[in-house]
Amino acid sequence: MTLLVESALGLGPDVTLAASMRNLGEHRESYPAVTSKPLLVSLGMFTVLFGVLAGAATWGAIIGDPVVWVAANILWTITAPCLLGFLWVLLRSPAVSRRARQFRVHVFEHGWVWARRSGTEAYRWDEVQALFANLAAFTAEISSRTPYGIRITMVDGRRMDIWHVHVDMARFGPLVSARVAQAQLPKAMAYFDKGNPITFGDLTVTDEGVAYGGFLTPWSDIGGVEIDHVGGNHVEESHLSLVDRQCRPRGTRVNFGLMANAYTFVLMVETIVAKLRSVGQ
Repeated sequence: MTLLVESALGLGPDVTLAASMRNLGEHRESYPAVTSKPLLVSLGMFTVLFGVLAGAATWGAIIGDPVVWVAANILWTITAPCLLGFLWVLLRSPAVSRRARQFRVHVFEHGWVWARRSGTEAYRWDEVQALFANLAAFTAEISSRTPYGIRITMVDGRRMDIWHVHVDMARFGPLVSARVAQAQLPKAMAYFDKGNPITFGDLTVTDEGVAYGGFLTPWSDIGGVEIDHVGGNHVEESHLSLVDRQCRPRGTRVNFGLMANAYTFVLMVETIVAKLRSVGQ
């Protein structure tokens, strides 16, 4: 069993109760809440910039032309919300708030518990109905961290958005995506093996191959799935495409972040391709 330093201190009674109610099994590791440094830096820079300009305009109005008061008032009007936003984010961050340091994601054998301001809730891997994984990466210098985001809908109707401002998504994002896909795959394959097509967003997995918008890519032309990144306006978006055995593109490319259960689709295609290869197809 893997324990991080923060989980070795023990779990709170609310976390333990929530996990036991959902039969999550053994505790594996915990991810503490994070401070949104890019947001703090952005708000701090705007506060300083407009604050300096507002101060200069105010001084100019005092010793010079009173008309400059108009510009000073506008600049102070911009500075105030930037400052309030900076203080709001800072005071609610784990760096300052003792309460915020208690918010974290606890990973268990069969799911996870999320302790946050709205309460403590438990979720099972095998009860996730839809998972959208946003792999977009902002490449601008001020946002150098990857804002990996997860949007989840549970079978009981609960919904949540987990972003890098909540937890270290560079670690938790891949984990939750992989565990959910591994839990969904057996059910998907059992349904598929009965002759039923399965739809993932705009793509449909059938006995003949993968269909998109009326176009079918047969299994004989599919060697696997590739996820690539396309940059533009300082943003890289991830796209999913089918490739042949020589890794050449086959079929269409779809936006990975807009595709429900995309990781399950990848595992399913890889499983089917492996089965066909094992029988010489």
